[in-house]
Amino acid sequence: MTFLQSLGNIGEFVGAIGVVISLVYLAQQMKQNTNSVRAASFNSMVQNSIGLLEHSFRDSEFAAFLAGAERDPAALSPEEAVRWDAYMTAVYRHFGNLVYQHRVGALDHLMWDTYQATLKQHLRSPAWASWYEANAHIFSTALTAQVATARAELAVEGDSGRQELAIGSDPTPAQVPSESGSAM
Repeated sequence: MTFLQSLGNIGEFVGAIGVVISLVYLAQQMKQNTNSVRAASFNSMVQNSIGLLEHSFRDSEFAAFLAGAERDPAALSPEEAVRWDAYMTAVYRHFGNLVYQHRVGALDHLMWDTYQATLKQHLRSPAWASWYEANAHIFSTALTAQVATARAELAVEGDSGRQELAIGSDPTPAQVPSESGSAM
């Protein structure tokens, strides 16, 4: 082996080490970027939640409207019915986004559990449950499955005996998509 061949081999070896170091660095940067994206996504979800709730605690007129709508949506004026419909659409779109964010891994299990409990608490209200049932067709099948599962749990707990269990189908856990998109 000549001196030049030895230098060439050393150069290839040093180059290979450089590539490995670069790949390790790149993997670390991607992990940090993923964590940053998840944090920003979570912050956006929290801001959306606060935005939906803010009207209730800042505006007593809206809080009174919301209480009346939840108590008896059939008694709403035409203008109030539009307001109720818009509010419920926004809230359920928010929950649909949370279902999606959890499925793709942007929302961790601990936070997902709290949002699931919040959705379930809202569904204890016959007004919330019946509104979703009437409008389920405009939401994702994943959200519809999540709502059906929550309502089934409520029925088992005895909180929703006066409501139909499922929205469009039998609410079995197999219908609820998991993080990977497959059935649980």
